[in-house]
Amino acid sequence: MEHDPLWDRVEEYRRKKGPRGRLASVKMVRSYPHDLLIDLRSSAMPLFSGARYRPFWGLRELLLPKKMHEAERNIWCMTTLGVPVFSRRLRFFLPQGAREEACRVLGAIENDLPWVLLNPGAGGRDKVWPSDNFAELGRRLLGSLDVNVGITGYSPVERETAAGICGALGSKRCVDLSGAHHITRLGALVERSLLFVSSDTGPLHVASAVGTPVVGLYLPRNLARFGPWGNRHKCLVAEINDGVEPMRTIGVEGVFRACKEMLSSLTLQKKGDSLSM
Repeated sequence: MEHDPLWDRVEEYRRKKGPRGRLASVKMVRSYPHDLLIDLRSSAMPLFSGARYRPFWGLRELLLPKKMHEAERNIWCMTTLGVPVFSRRLRFFLPQGAREEACRVLGAIENDLPWVLLNPGAGGRDKVWPSDNFAELGRRLLGSLDVNVGITGYSPVERETAAGICGALGSKRCVDLSGAHHITRLGALVERSLLFVSSDTGPLHVASAVGTPVVGLYLPRNLARFGPWGNRHKCLVAEINDGVEPMRTIGVEGVFRACKEMLSSLTLQKKGDSLSM
């Protein structure tokens, strides 16, 4: 939300514990003139907000199918309250500075090849696709397609993984793009790429919001509700086998094939790049 002209005011919400903390939070929320309060924690705060529209997700969600996508759930809850929905697209604001930084970073490599980004991190250890699989995928992409490969990541563990993958590939066409950077930098890098390959985690939804096609790697229970939404995508789903980590059941060959299918189906002229397969 930072620097996004859509928002008039941005403040960090820190609620103190206990009844006094709750009352102070209600007072703070009611002090702002507003028509709608959206509480992503599904608490009872909207009921005390004084807003015209007060979505209380907890009760309304009981009526919805468990496999209904999270974005669709929120839209449905809004419409039942009479809130006008003007767009069904995800939105992620990118400042001009982030776009300029992405152009500089990706332009530093001395070729004009398009980019495929690999994101080996995930929102939980059980969602992680093995790093050696990402390395093998990168090796196949570099060996078979005229592309550059970028490895993204934010946390110390993800940065270590990204460095290891780039080291294993040992190619000038593979670049470590990880680091504790602002998320808008990642969004701008993804926006300038042809394809984003990721497990189930936040950056995958950033890719959806900026319109970059995605190959997603998912556990069975998560895909229907938390898969890519609103952009072109292919998803591979892990199998549940006794004694085998589920994400290891997603083979490199299947992911590579999905990447090739996605890349071959894209209208490359729109990106201003060319790709030979």
